[in-house]
Amino acid sequence: MTHQHNLSAQIQFDGVCVHYTASKWFKKAPFRALHGLDLTIGTENLAVVGPSGAGKSTLIELLFGLRMPTYGEVTICGLPLSTSSKKQRMELCKHIQLIPQEPHTSLNPYYTVRKILLEPMKNVGILDDQEKRMVKALTAVGLEIKHLDYLPKQLSTGQAQRVAIARALVVEPCVLVADEPTSSLDPISRKQVLDLLRHLQQTRHMRLILVTHDLQAAQALCSHVLVLSKGRVAEYGVLDSVLTAPKHTTTQALIQAQHVSTTTQPFY
Repeated sequence: MTHQHNLSAQIQFDGVCVHYTASKWFKKAPFRALHGLDLTIGTENLAVVGPSGAGKSTLIELLFGLRMPTYGEVTICGLPLSTSSKKQRMELCKHIQLIPQEPHTSLNPYYTVRKILLEPMKNVGILDDQEKRMVKALTAVGLEIKHLDYLPKQLSTGQAQRVAIARALVVEPCVLVADEPTSSLDPISRKQVLDLLRHLQQTRHMRLILVTHDLQAAQALCSHVLVLSKGRVAEYGVLDSVLTAPKHTTTQALIQAQHVSTTTQPFY
């Protein structure tokens, strides 16, 4: 299945800065979560990596209009977010969807899987073929129709993550943003979810923005990498090239910490 959206799914950051103000002994010191980000995400699958506090979560918030830049502009599908309306930002949710880090935390514990999958369709105004879309999304992630009547507490962590992926798929987006999608999973479930994401990339022709600490997952799923360090771009380029000859100390430290091979194929 390919998406039918007419809009280009290009994402652009132009001179984006996000500054917070933190109290320090009654004085307010600015904290730069992102500073001077210039980036165009076109057709590539992009891994966004970096240590804690590098600005990865802030970047996700910007993508979904949950935070506006202090300076600069974020443009998605040709729409500048700073001048967009709530209705326009909701329309963008048909094009870009999030797979969250902690599936059980992100799923309403009082909703059945059916209601969880219905909610995003209602939010973006998809009223036709809802049952068909739910079944298609659920089977695409390897779950059964019976799971529609389950509550989150009846699901394993791996199953809950699959439901979170199905929730993103049900509106048939052209871009998936995955925020550490395997961080809470055991090794077997981790491999299964990475296999699933790669399969979805290939069969649905969706692009992936993978926000992760896991360089092996990045190797498996992405062609390009953006390395963030203290809110700034440390490195950006073809993933294999960056990992083979890292120039920034942050990239070097990430590789050393995970012992990522730059000469062999990805781990699965």
